Amino acid sequence: MFEPKEESLVLEIVRSFFDMPAEEMMKIGDQIKKALFDSGAESEEAAVVQLKDAMKDMSKEQALMAGVFISGLMRCNLAQQINQQYIESMAEEGAKDGQEPE
Repeated sequence: MFEPKEESLVLEIVRSFFDMPAEEMMKIGDQIKKALFDSGAESEEAAVVQLKDAMKDMSKEQALMAGVFISGLMRCNLAQQINQQYIESMAEEGAKDGQEPE
């Protein structure tokens, strides 16, 4: 799993392959975040449809950048979730043993 700094570096490398300005990359990221989080999708299926709609007018290069962005977003979020679950699990184990969590 990539660290956030590594993920950013990969995104920059992919962006440079296509000679894409950083501003365009930021616009793509904003479009994808808006489609995923501001859409008010009622289900995962609806979110997929909205994401596909957001990518409909993108070039293949832009869609690839969107995919790299989504991949990084998922990795960062999953790492945070795993860490949070680990902390909660350790606290629960400490409570079961009658110890204070570290």
